[in-house]
Amino acid sequence: MQEKSIIQIIKEGEGLTTEFKRTIDSPYKIAKTIVSFANTSGGSLLIGIADSGAILGVGSELAELKKLETATGRLIEPKLTIQIKSALLDGKKVMQVDVDESPDKPHYAVNEKDMRIIYIRVKDKSIPIPKLLMQGETDADLEKLLASRHIKTLITYLREQDSVTAKVFSRIINISEKRAERMLHDLAEKQVLLKISRNKPEAFSLKLAK
Repeated sequence: MQEKSIIQIIKEGEGLTTEFKRTIDSPYKIAKTIVSFANTSGGSLLIGIADSGAILGVGSELAELKKLETATGRLIEPKLTIQIKSALLDGKKVMQVDVDESPDKPHYAVNEKDMRIIYIRVKDKSIPIPKLLMQGETDADLEKLLASRHIKTLITYLREQDSVTAKVFSRIINISEKRAERMLHDLAEKQVLLKISRNKPEAFSLKLAK
């Protein structure tokens, strides 16, 4: 696949595989973005670009690099390798951080409270999937769940769609509607999904953290 130029990426705007940042607010926030790309389809982070696509430039490339080093060195588990390059656009320095989809996913981002959280990319947002803390479930249980074919298919679907019903889910993975309904309710109990409609048919979406 031909590599896109920074100008091409800016023109296409933010989305599943692209995010713009005026500057890196904190290593914690950037760790979340990097992890979400690695856990989904990979992506590019452009620093020095406004949400609108306006070219602002970075004040200090060294300062941005230090935050990236902190994020990748201390706040991402298992560790990830990223590619960083910079370019002059309209006389302003813009940084591009490329993240490949990881064969070692899921990766966790460590937050300010020292909690390890899995993030995935949904449209143009980095969304957390809460750890399964109910009934003593462990990280290994979560990794096993996320690795299952049905759940991977469901998450892929919900990256592009806002919600899913049991009827739609049953068709996607070719199981009975009743079984699909049980799976969706189970995922809601485990705080992976959020029930957004209690009327029939019930609808579920990926759970958003506050």
